[in-house]
This record gives sequence, structure tokens and C-alpha cells, in this order.
Amino acid sequence: MLTTGFKFWIGLCTVMMAAAVFAGYTTGGTETGPVSLGWKGGVGNHVAYVLLVFGASVMALLGLTAQVFRDGDAEATAEVLGLEVAPEAQVAVGRSWWPVFAAVGLGVVAVGLVVHTAVFVVGLCILAAVGLEWTMTNWSERATGDPAVNRELRERLMRPIEIPVLGAVGIGVRVLTVSRVLLASSVGGAVWVATVIGIVVFGGAMYISRRPTLPRGLIQSALLLGAVAVLTAGIVAAVVGERDFHHKGKSLGDETHQEAGH
Repeated sequence: MLTTGFKFWIGLCTVMMAAAVFAGYTTGGTETGPVSLGWKGGVGNHVAYVLLVFGASVMALLGLTAQVFRDGDAEATAEVLGLEVAPEAQVAVGRSWWPVFAAVGLGVVAVGLVVHTAVFVVGLCILAAVGLEWTMTNWSERATGDPAVNRELRERLMRPIEIPVLGAVGIGVRVLTVSRVLLASSVGGAVWVATVIGIVVFGGAMYISRRPTLPRGLIQSALLLGAVAVLTAGIVAAVVGERDFHHKGKSLGDETHQEAGH
């Protein structure tokens, strides 16, 4: 019986092979070249064709692996590895916000390539932080069979890094995005924007501190929405551009004095 994992990876393999054949025929491939992997003719654009075929090969390998190990079934794993006792099954893990943050970082990077260099740098910082956090979360969730011990291991290892480094990165990103908003606003509007942002941040912090029983998921959701709102406002302000800064020119008396001096 074919497993769910096998069907998933083989489906991706089929899609990538179809994309490779399509790319071959649309970039100058001969009649039988793309379908014969270049054995009976040309394949068109070699770079695109080879990358798609390589990706299809990786998908096929993952599908075969999933089929052999029966999607991680303990008894099938013990049989393949020649073990007398089946290995302990991994503890089911909960939901994770890191895929959402990674999607936000990719979106910011894509927009920054078109809009502004500062937005692009912000996206790279988000992706770097998410990559580190996501990697360590995956490691800690499977370190032992006890979820409590896994959380303690992650806290002990990552807290000394997360607090100073991610705090500095977060402050830098906030300052950069908010500065774009202030520079795009008028003189009076910038004052109002800064005032409203300060009141919202201070009021939200006071509300959360006085209600320690609030669900952790609710607080995380509020922080996520706030971060997305600030990033969106910064990107929109970068697209709009900075306001015009009018510098006072020199007076006529100063210019006459300078010419007389010469």
C-alpha cells in the first residue's frame, strides 16, 4: 500500500518533470530531446531543464524513502534497520509561528527588491532570525521524549542569544520602518504619528502587565499583528517616498557681503 508521504513526493516529482519537459519544448528543444533527458536530441535551455530534472529526482528519492520507512512508522523502521525493538515514537509537536514569520520575511525581501534597499535589508534580517529560531525549535522538539525537558533545553540554550541579539534586531527594524513613516508624513503629521504609536505601545504594555493570566497565544497573535502592521506601514511609506524638505536660502545681504569680500 502506498503511503501518504510517497504520494505527496511522487506528485511533486511528476509536476517538476512535466515542468522540465514544458521548459524544454518552449526554449528550443527538439522533438524527443526533453522526453528522453537529452539522449535523443536537444533539451532547450540547459540550466532550467537540469534544475527541474534535479528537483524531480530529489522528490522521487524522498518519496521512495517515505515508502520504505512507511512515513516514519516505528515497526517499519525497526524492520528496515534490523532492530529487535522498535524505536520510540517522536512526541507530537504543537503549532509553530515560524512558517508565518518566514513567509512575512520572504514577502518583505521581494518588495524590497523593487521598492527600497532598506526594506530589502529588513527582510534579510527577518529571514536570518527566523532561520535560526526555526532550526533550534525543530531540534529541541525532538531532543528527548519529554516535552518539558525539550522546552527547558531550548530555553537554556537560546535565551542568552535571543534576548540581546533579537532584541537589538527588533529595535533596529522598528526604528527603520517607523522612520520611513515619519519621513513620508508632513511636519505636523509626523508628530501625531509618533504620539499615537507611543500611546499604543505604552498602553498595550500596561494592559498586558496588569493581566498576567492572558493566554500566551493571544499575546503572540497581538505582537504578530503589530509587527506586520508596522512593516506594512514602513513599506507603504517607502513606496510613497520622503516629503520635500525646504531649506532656507541665504539672505540678499549675506550674498552682497560675500561678493564685496571677493
